Amino acid sequence: MKKLLNLSALSLFSILLSACASPATAEELSAQPINIENVIIAEGRLEPIEYTEVAFSASGIIENVLIAEGKDVRSGDLIANLENTAALKAAVNRAESAVLEEVSLAYQALRDAQQQVDNYSIPSRFDAMTSTEAAAAMKIEVDKARFDYEPYMGYDNPRGYIKDLEEILENAWARYNQALEWIEREAALDAAELRLTQANADHSNLQESGSSAVQNNFSAAQIALSNAELRSPISGRVADLNLKVGESIIAGASAVTIADFSNWIIRTTDLNELNVVQIRKGQAVNISLDALPNVSLKGVVSQIAETFSNNQGDILYEVSIILDDTHPDMRWGMTAFIEFIK
Repeated sequence: MKKLLNLSALSLFSILLSACASPATAEELSAQPINIENVIIAEGRLEPIEYTEVAFSASGIIENVLIAEGKDVRSGDLIANLENTAALKAAVNRAESAVLEEVSLAYQALRDAQQQVDNYSIPSRFDAMTSTEAAAAMKIEVDKARFDYEPYMGYDNPRGYIKDLEEILENAWARYNQALEWIEREAALDAAELRLTQANADHSNLQESGSSAVQNNFSAAQIALSNAELRSPISGRVADLNLKVGESIIAGASAVTIADFSNWIIRTTDLNELNVVQIRKGQAVNISLDALPNVSLKGVVSQIAETFSNNQGDILYEVSIILDDTHPDMRWGMTAFIEFIK
């Protein structure tokens, strides 16, 4: 643990040393911090508030590295890609073309089904009926005609009354089949409309997961492509780049570190259980950097850890401080000294 300083004790020690060495002048005494108690000074590290390590989701050989270390990137920018990216892009295009083709085929199927319905000549006896009502009515006629004719079925040469019964049954079957055809054409139209609705939904939601075959194919192709591309998830600067063209890389291995250096935070683990109870969220702090001794910075406590770490018997807590100020010479990892103001 870095040593915590009690400013009032240091001040008193300095005054005593000065008194022993030589008489202090009024000016020197007035410059000493007097009546300041329990001012806690801790050591911490400077780091950007937002940074991320980016890795490929697939293993392979690096084909292109499109950004250099120290350069700025925007969220979504392509950083690098693997060798099979071109083939994967072609697969995505084919899958998207399949979706578009299905939309076209669904439109054609709808036009054909509509034409079949429009060309159907509804018999006059079906007036004021729906197709299902007509089929039900004709089924009743078929059943009655069959009941009347069945006792005479098997006659080799039916004549007269029997012949009339046979013709009545045949006509009833014909009208029943007409009603069934009407139902089939309307059902085909309904199915075509549903197909077109699904095709349009697939086309509108290509980026989303879906249950249709064409949409699943497109999603799978897109996932494979995204795994072979490395894109920045945030806007910032490339702080560290571990990529070279022609080298192999393993999925999940850190390849790039990207950081937003416009906002900074200091984290310290110097505060023990006696000190941390004197710290409050939102508390103002003064900050100085070891590398920039003439730069004075301000900040506020943003977070106090709920959990602890044990360092050789010392119970320590991490505290985070957001800086209100910045300086162009600030660098990631610089040592910072924090004075917590009561």
